[in-house]
Amino acid sequence: MRMLQIHSDGFLFEAKKKAIKSAEKIEEKKYSTKDSCLVNFIAAETSDTRDISRAAELTAEMIETAANEVQEKHIIVYPWVHLTEKPSPPSAALKLLKKVEKHLVEKGFEVFRVPFGWYKSFAIHCKGHPLAERSKVLDITETTKGDIDSTEGEDLTALQAEDEAISQFYIMEPDGKMTEYDKFDYTGYEELRLYVNYETAKDRTAHDPPAHIDIMKQLELVDYEPGSDAGNFRWPSRGLTLKRAIEKRVTQEMVDYGAHVLQTPLIYDYQHPALKSYMQRFPSRQYVVRSGDRDYFARFSACFGQFLLISQAQISYKQLPLKLFEIAPSYRREQSGELAGMRRPRAFTMPDIHEIASDMEMAKEAVLNQLVFVEKLMDELEIQYEVSFRFHRPFFEENKEFIDTVIARIGKPVMIEIFEERYAYFVFKGEWNVVDDQQKAACLGTIQIDVENGERFDITYVDEDGEKKYPLILHTSPSGSIERILYGVLEQAVKDMKMGKKPMIPVWMTPVQVRLVPVDESMVDYCKDIGSKLDKAGIRYEIDDRDQTVGKKIRAAEKLWIPFTCVIGDREKESGELAVRRRLEKDQVKWTLKELIKTVHELTSFAPEQKLLLPSLISKQAIFSRTV
Repeated sequence: MRMLQIHSDGFLFEAKKKAIKSAEKIEEKKYSTKDSCLVNFIAAETSDTRDISRAAELTAEMIETAANEVQEKHIIVYPWVHLTEKPSPPSAALKLLKKVEKHLVEKGFEVFRVPFGWYKSFAIHCKGHPLAERSKVLDITETTKGDIDSTEGEDLTALQAEDEAISQFYIMEPDGKMTEYDKFDYTGYEELRLYVNYETAKDRTAHDPPAHIDIMKQLELVDYEPGSDAGNFRWPSRGLTLKRAIEKRVTQEMVDYGAHVLQTPLIYDYQHPALKSYMQRFPSRQYVVRSGDRDYFARFSACFGQFLLISQAQISYKQLPLKLFEIAPSYRREQSGELAGMRRPRAFTMPDIHEIASDMEMAKEAVLNQLVFVEKLMDELEIQYEVSFRFHRPFFEENKEFIDTVIARIGKPVMIEIFEERYAYFVFKGEWNVVDDQQKAACLGTIQIDVENGERFDITYVDEDGEKKYPLILHTSPSGSIERILYGVLEQAVKDMKMGKKPMIPVWMTPVQVRLVPVDESMVDYCKDIGSKLDKAGIRYEIDDRDQTVGKKIRAAEKLWIPFTCVIGDREKESGELAVRRRLEKDQVKWTLKELIKTVHELTSFAPEQKLLLPSLISKQAIFSRTV
């Protein structure tokens, strides 16, 4: 930050015209005072983006000190980018100035902040005493303390446009009928009503912990990491087994869809030309990594690496649509009040596919193809979900037949948002959402048609005439982040419990599918023999070989939501049948091992095999967070 301070007898300014598209909206273009005031011309610099809050705090302290020295209570805060050769992005500068104003008001000063983003004329009358003219420089890189609160890349245009976007919300039924959202009859569609209420209220803050947080720890799936930043989690072996099972399932579906599976870096350079343009256009909250004298950011999606990679590829129209897929560990520094377990973490694992299309007709065809696997994956999660679509009005009006086809395929009422001005890169966006026990919602799968980033990242293909063209890009998360999937599954379990059902994790993703319970130590070897056959069949199992009663072992299996628990004693060994307790049906049946394997396979046939990532003998397993 650089600042010029003038102690003045009066001050006036007049806004002439906008200097940037994202200039602040103002009602009065003139301001004038004849009173004594301390005028502070301030330029935010790139270094301030490392910690905007800290930079603003220190800047306010500098102004407070100077004001006290000249016994001044009237403060003018004036944005003046021309003081620096290294200006911050406009969004960062505005955020700093607003925070400076807030700090000074809280300190009891009378503050006027000159509007941001305008060409202005001004008049000033310096008092001329020894302290009337001063300059200050702040290098936040030498003073940064605590968390980094970077806004590098938060573009004011996108942020303001999204906040100020004029949208209309409707409910659209499979037959194409549209009703204003507040006039629709939600009888029989209670979850849709809750979802629409959440979306139209636009309140993302979390006041109480969601129900799934206690469950994920009790089941030893995920836990907080006290040695990391809030919103970053650790996955013990049970949870990691589940996580890998989901990753393999989504990857298999994308390979079947014809995608190129790849891997790209975690951190990226703010100063890369294409990335700089992207980051200044769209809102995000990044983790900043300082290396040497440069700032890097941790990605919050697979877009950056995939776009840079494909921009260097030679693509023919014959290869389109071309599909890129990656499971991308991602980071987004959400505001602390928005953090809510797996619903809104800061670290997440995002399956991302980008499909390159030559034109809008190919893009629409790709959407219809993608609907198939998104619905398939959503249904495999065994959760109730609500669907919404967001359209730029010109797209909506020009593609009504396509939209009718999409909604008819969904087969139930969906929420529709139509926005007048395009505030982001998409003109079409579909979302598959879950509503939790707190009546809040989160998006899992999503499909978007991107009309900007082909050109921004210089992604081209060669058409039939040998000419280079910019494509459209479909951004798609086929399943949603792994964390959100777990959130959705556990929140569904909470709702099931309230309806008197047994809470379950789908058998294909649950860490342990079968638990063998020997009645005593003499049966452990026989259980190991059964276990080897289950393992060969691709079924995850464990053996409760602890010195406990059968009753305690069964209760322990129940508390961990094991879908099939088999008690093994002399009778089972002699008969070759297993006493199988079925969690979902709340009963016990006699099955041969072959029947058990067949049943599990019928429930999991679509999913790749995933080994249990901990010892099969419970006596050898560490206890991280579970109580049994």
